Amino acid sequence: MAKNLKEKVKKIVQQRNLCSYMNDTKWSELRHAMLYEMPFPPPYILKFLFEEEAVGEKYFHQDVNYLGGWEDGFLIHNAFAVEWIKIRPRYLKFRGQLLEPEVIQAESELIKILKKYSIPYEENKGVYCIYGYR
Repeated sequence: MAKNLKEKVKKIVQQRNLCSYMNDTKWSELRHAMLYEMPFPPPYILKFLFEEEAVGEKYFHQDVNYLGGWEDGFLIHNAFAVEWIKIRPRYLKFRGQLLEPEVIQAESELIKILKKYSIPYEENKGVYCIYGYR
């Protein structure tokens, strides 16, 4: 199946005349840093080349109340198919029924990591986009 997916990705890249921005090493460094160098695993959404739109993208412009599942193997096995990933280095921490959630943020830590590993990114209203292809 991976071979078929790689062929499909190669075809999409050629048809859309895309250029690769990330490689397996960069994806691995990003994943590792999100797990072990951030104060919390930041929420993210990602879009694969073969998808029309990313799941949850409509709602990702607001703070969310969940953390990212960086331990999942998407960046290990399918990084070659990631068009982009958007990271929001903040989340809403639940504090009980009567209190507003607390905003927990780690924007400066994320920027430091992206610069440390020379990972190109764009920022838009607190959301950091890293392109696999463009």
